[in-house]
Amino acid sequence: MKNKPNIKVIIYSLIAFGFLALTFFVDWIFIIGAVVMMYLNQRELMKR
Repeated sequence: MKNKPNIKVIIYSLIAFGFLALTFFVDWIFIIGAVVMMYLNQRELMKR
């Protein structure tokens, strides 16, 4: 049985990658946003 991709997890991951890019190109403080998105992603994955 194939599992369908979780759209929320994909969106959270893309936003986290965006925050990581901002961390490298703008300022290190954006890492906080990436950590928050990782936390939300993990919570969404552990829901089942």
